Amino acid sequence: MALLEILFLIVFWAWFCTAVLFLRQTFLPRAPLLSGPIRWSEQQVQAVTFPATDGVRLSGWKITVDPSRPWIILCHGLGANRTDLLDIASGLTNARYNVFLFDFRAHGESEGRTTSFGWIEQRDVEGALVFLGSQPDVPDRPYGVFGVSMGGAAAVMVAARDERLGAVVVDSIYSNLEDSLAHHLQWLYRLPRLPFGWFVNTAYRLRFGVWPSRVAPIVAVGKLSPRPLLIIHGEQDPRMPLEAAKRLFEAAGEPKDLWILPTTDHSGGFYLNPDAYLRRLTDFFDAHLA
Repeated sequence: MALLEILFLIVFWAWFCTAVLFLRQTFLPRAPLLSGPIRWSEQQVQAVTFPATDGVRLSGWKITVDPSRPWIILCHGLGANRTDLLDIASGLTNARYNVFLFDFRAHGESEGRTTSFGWIEQRDVEGALVFLGSQPDVPDRPYGVFGVSMGGAAAVMVAARDERLGAVVVDSIYSNLEDSLAHHLQWLYRLPRLPFGWFVNTAYRLRFGVWPSRVAPIVAVGKLSPRPLLIIHGEQDPRMPLEAAKRLFEAAGEPKDLWILPTTDHSGGFYLNPDAYLRRLTDFFDAHLA
């Protein structure tokens, strides 16, 4: 009996410590907004607040350069905020696209304290769709969406069930959150998937009400066709291994494209070659939205 009690205590302590490591990552410090939309005129930029579909208040910028042209929603990654996408927004507006940037919950100037790495953030993307759809100057036509890492995962899962998102671009996203969490355990803490992956999965289920295996862009991409998908991934990404992008590409229907960037790490493609990156985005949206 004493041996069983010792084993139980060892397992419980290992689970507790792993859960604490995981939960710390769901309460990240907010990165401040380091700049504003100064590249556009006051008439073109509207600072907005709007609710996610569960009521969390979110902050964003609605940038209108040509009301007759399509809109593209930009979704930042974990630990970032909308200002991280201002350069991409600038490139898209130079191509006469209107853009909508917002801070996910627990990021930037939005409400919320906890991030779920993509699952609950779907409600934020849905809220952005509802908000844009309510605007009298936004045409009733499909939107484009561009998402990085967590933002891309949330965006593609929403797009799978919402045809208002008519063209999807994702950069550096995971294929399945369970696999991603297991990879991060090994990469950050040198902990093996068994048993520590099970500990993290259980902690996630207790915290967010869903198993990480259900947070699955790899399932979502298979539901996009005939809407187009562009997957961008760095060949040297240590956070999201390239294999995730290849699995997503295999699971997606046509039309689809996979752009692998050599010598590029996590979400670093734009900074390596901004002109080529923006040209690829605008060519994609021109072909499928304009």
